Amino acid sequence: MNILVSINKNDSKCKIFNKNLVDYTVKNLEGQHKLYIYSDVEEIQERFKSRIIEAKSEIDALVKFSKDKKTYMFINRLALCNINMENLIKYHTNHDKEITVVSKNFVKDKSIPIYKLNDKKDIMSVTRKRFADCGIYLFKNNDIDFSKYKNMYSIILDAIKNSKIKGFVHKGYWWTSSNIRRRNNGKSFNAR
Repeated sequence: MNILVSINKNDSKCKIFNKNLVDYTVKNLEGQHKLYIYSDVEEIQERFKSRIIEAKSEIDALVKFSKDKKTYMFINRLALCNINMENLIKYHTNHDKEITVVSKNFVKDKSIPIYKLNDKKDIMSVTRKRFADCGIYLFKNNDIDFSKYKNMYSIILDAIKNSKIKGFVHKGYWWTSSNIRRRNNGKSFNAR
C-alpha cells in the first residue's frame, strides 16, 4: 500500500528503546509498503530526501500524494503501537465507505474515546476534537478534494456528515510521542 507519513518536530525527537520513533516507524512500514514522507523538520527532509513530498502543509502534501492513487494510507501522528496492518487494510478494502480511521478501544468508564461509533462501526461523531486530527487514515476511490479543507479534522467532520467513514477498532497499545514523554516525565523512553 502507498503510505504518506507526516513527521512533526515532537515525533522526530522522540526516542524509544534507544531508537528514534521515526526509524522505528519507517523500519516497520517500508518492507511491505511504499513509503512517502512529509515533514517541515529539516533533519527529516535531509535523511529521507528520496521519499519526501515537498509541500507547504500537511494537507498540501496529501493533495499531491493522493493524485492518481486508488487506495492509500495517511499517518500523521507517529506511535509505538501493535496495529495489525494486514487486518486494517483488509477491513478497509472490504467495507463500502471511503475512509477508515483507526480508533483506540478504551476501557469502559476509564476514558472517553475520540470517536463515537455505532454497532456497524460507522463513525457517528467526534467526542474529543483535539485528538481527531491525528492518527491513521485509509482512503479509497480518490473522490476527496483535499484542497478544500484546512486540516484532517475538517475532513473527518465532512465524512461523518456524509456517512463516508468507518472506524477500525484497535484493542492493543498505542503510545504517541506525547504519551511517551508524559509517561516518562519528559524523557526518552528506554527499557531497563
